Amino acid sequence: MRFANNEKGSTMIETILYISVLGTLGVILASYVGAVLTRYKTGRIAQQILDLKKAIVNFTAADDSYVNLDEELMQAKKAIPLDMRNLHHALSGKITFGPVGDGTIDSNDKYLFYITFEDIYQKGCIELLLQGQFYNNGSDLDALIVNNNTAWYYEYSFYDTTQIHTRYKINSLLSSTGSSRPTLEQISKACNRKNDNDITWIFS
Repeated sequence: MRFANNEKGSTMIETILYISVLGTLGVILASYVGAVLTRYKTGRIAQQILDLKKAIVNFTAADDSYVNLDEELMQAKKAIPLDMRNLHHALSGKITFGPVGDGTIDSNDKYLFYITFEDIYQKGCIELLLQGQFYNNGSDLDALIVNNNTAWYYEYSFYDTTQIHTRYKINSLLSSTGSSRPTLEQISKACNRKNDNDITWIFS
């Protein structure tokens, strides 16, 4: 009987150990899946910006400027891509867009429009701003504003650069270093919030 009791005790300890190991593996797996999902959503945001930009250009194709660009009208006409109809991006942050000069952006140029994605986590903010599709020749990116205090713009930007010089703490001429994009160090300083970074792209 004594041997049987010891055997029962050993079995119970082994069961507890197995459950502990399975629990630990479950936590690790859940953490890994969560990280993969977040990375996927970050990549999805990059595509959403391009999709929304294309939708805006198509919506205003018959106009000679972006002055009539309107979020509510685009929603009513179902011109916004399906996964952004609620005006939230893949990471659940708010999306705003409109013509430059609608009171949201400190400039006034009816030939430019802006797209702002709010509440992006820090690493995602850095990853987004490092991606090359926003800086190539076909992107039409005119200026870039991060957290309303850091801005980059091109040498021949249409955006009113006097606003950048007077309002923003840090400004950087993209072409001054011979590069078409901000550096990792500049981006890391700009994306200085843990979870609620805002990025505004200004397109021509």
